[in-house]
Amino acid sequence: MISPRSRALLDRYALASKALSSYSGERLATEAGQSVEFHDFRPYQNGDELRYVDWRVYARTGRLYTRLFQAERTIDLHILLYTSSSMGLGRKARYARLLAELLSYVAQRDARSQIHLFDGSQSQPLHGRASISDTWQFIEEAPVMRGGPVAVIEALKSFALGMEFRRGAALVLVISDLFDEAPLQPALAAFRARSLDASFLQVVAREDLSPAEGQLEVVDVETGDKLFVGPDEVRAYQQAVQGFVRRTRAAILQAGFRHTLLPVSGQHDEGLEQQAFAELVREGILQKR
Repeated sequence: MISPRSRALLDRYALASKALSSYSGERLATEAGQSVEFHDFRPYQNGDELRYVDWRVYARTGRLYTRLFQAERTIDLHILLYTSSSMGLGRKARYARLLAELLSYVAQRDARSQIHLFDGSQSQPLHGRASISDTWQFIEEAPVMRGGPVAVIEALKSFALGMEFRRGAALVLVISDLFDEAPLQPALAAFRARSLDASFLQVVAREDLSPAEGQLEVVDVETGDKLFVGPDEVRAYQQAVQGFVRRTRAAILQAGFRHTLLPVSGQHDEGLEQQAFAELVREGILQKR
C-alpha cells in the first residue's frame, strides 16, 4: 500500500494517454463538445442552441457568439502485472506491485481500471477512489507463479485478442521484466490490431544487467536448473542481456508504443515508492493535471 505522502503527490497528476474516446465520462479531452469546462468561442451558426449564446459578448459587440465546451472523454485502463519467479530477483516483484498501486490510484479518479495477472486472473473493473483498497488488495495478493517458464509473449497476445475493448479507448500498461525467449512482435501486432494505446514498463534488477564477475553458480529461478560459470561467461551474459533489452525496446517503439526501462535501485519500500513515482513522472506516464 502506498504512503499518504505519495497519495498527496499523486492527486496532482493524471495518466497521459492517446486513448481518448468519443464516449462520455470524467476525463477531459481538448476537442469541442458539451461539458462544464469552457473551451472557446465561435461565431453563431444556424442551429446552435440559444442557451449557449454568450449574451454579454453580444451586448458589447452586437455580434452573436456561441460558447464551446471541452468534451468529456474517458478511457479504460488495464494494468498487466507480471509475477513470475524471475521477478523475485532484486526486489523486482515488490517494485512492480508498487508501480501498479501508484498507477491504479491515479487511474481510478479518471478511468475504469482493472488489474490483470499473467495467469489469466483479473480484478473487478472499478472506478472511483472508494474502491482503491480492493484493487490494492488484489495487487498485494497476486501470487508468484512457479514451476517453469511463463510465456510472457503468449500471455500478452492472449490478453489482447481475448478482451473486449472499445476501439481506441483503452490504455494498457504492461509491468514486467519481459524476459521471454519468444519474439515480441506477435504480441505487439495483436495490440495494434485492437487499436490499444500501450506502455511497456520493463522492470529489471541490477543483477539482471550487470552480475558480479567471478566463479558463480547460476540458478534459473523459473526451472531450478543450475550452471557453473566463470568471468568469461558472465561478460558474455552481460552483452547478451544488453542486446535483448535493445531489441525489446526497438520492437516496442517500432510498433508505435512506449517503452520505459526501470532498473530497481531502492532497498526498502519507501525508497522503491519514491523511485517509482519519480520514474513515472520523468517518463511522461504521469502528467500534471
